[in-house]
Amino acid sequence: MQGPAPGVAGPVLRPLQLPAEPGWFPPAPGWWLLALLTLLLLGWLWWQWRRRQARHWQRGAPRRLLRQLRTDPLRVQQPQRWLGELSALLRRAALQVDARCAGLQGQAWAAWLDARLGRAEFATGAGQVLLAGPYQRHSEFDADALLALCEELLQRLEQSRGGRA
Repeated sequence: MQGPAPGVAGPVLRPLQLPAEPGWFPPAPGWWLLALLTLLLLGWLWWQWRRRQARHWQRGAPRRLLRQLRTDPLRVQQPQRWLGELSALLRRAALQVDARCAGLQGQAWAAWLDARLGRAEFATGAGQVLLAGPYQRHSEFDADALLALCEELLQRLEQSRGGRA
């Protein structure tokens, strides 16, 4: 056997041509599914965060409003209106805890507040001015004692609401 003749080349070989690299777009269906699930998860997390923020804001709103009433100039200028706003604030805070107190008025309302406070301050003590004070022309009351009483009541209402939720 003889090798190739001199001057005659062997078969002509061309370089191998590999297929083109797959591009990054469009991604495989699994990646689309993963992207959709990620978006759904992010949307759900955002919705939960918004709900939690709203609940947190509602929980702290009565105390923020009480701090505003503490420095409100109506306290001195128009005490009847200030007492009305304070009474409305307590009513809103109480409704967050127990909706059945919505129809209570007068002594029944004071008794409900006293039951939540644990002592009779609204029926016979410093909080009694909230029952008639907004409707009287002149009413004498200790605003600081009333604010401290309302602060304590709001704290107890928040605790009882936190225990339920």
